Amino acid sequence: MAAREPDRGQRPARPLVGYRDVGEDVRHSRGSVIRAWIILAALAIFYLGWTLIVFFLEPGLR
Repeated sequence: MAAREPDRGQRPARPLVGYRDVGEDVRHSRGSVIRAWIILAALAIFYLGWTLIVFFLEPGLR
């Protein structure tokens, strides 16, 4: 098969930001930054909670 030459009037598509092409400013909007900090805080609280539970219960298991 012969390769088709691209049309001179067509340009390559812009890369997608996420699931759909919503533009460049949406990725770092105020709401998305706050959501990211909330998720990070929840993960840190879960990690600290689990670590402290294991730390304080482990001596009693020996």
